Amino acid sequence: MLPPGHLAGGFLTAEALLKITRPDLSSVQISQLLCWGLFFSFAPDLDTFFGFIREQAWFVKDQRNNHRKFISHAPLLWLTVGLLIYISSLDVYWKLVGLLLWLCSWSHFLLDSIEYGIMWLWPFSKKIYALKNPERDFNNPETSFWKYWWHFVKAYARTLTFYCEIGIILTALIIYFKIM
Repeated sequence: MLPPGHLAGGFLTAEALLKITRPDLSSVQISQLLCWGLFFSFAPDLDTFFGFIREQAWFVKDQRNNHRKFISHAPLLWLTVGLLIYISSLDVYWKLVGLLLWLCSWSHFLLDSIEYGIMWLWPFSKKIYALKNPERDFNNPETSFWKYWWHFVKAYARTLTFYCEIGIILTALIIYFKIM
């Protein structure tokens, strides 16, 4: 999934957690928690830049540099860190940050699990699990930046993930504008 879909998923997850817990916090703190949710929903993809650096290009051809095979795409890591923050915090705000770290990163992993896959059993296994087409490869032959990404977008627009992403973004926008 692309960043807009992950951000929308993080917003929906953070909004749901705040509606369920109804914390007694200021509006500034609530806004900060929503921002944390957005960040944590995208944070697992920051490892993409490491793949770009290893490839010395703005796209990844070598599957050894596939960011979904890096430890930063392992759900157990995010669960552990999120729960450690939650358990060690005395303040409600920081407890919610810990929960958001766990839940919003996992919204990322669930969305990636539609077609691309995630190492759900890491550290016990590096196998990538997905509902459909695990370890999908677009077989993009292009090497120039613009041609590569144009080819990628055309192929991506024909996937189930693309339509799920559109639905998630529209849902997030509807909820956002109802809140305002």
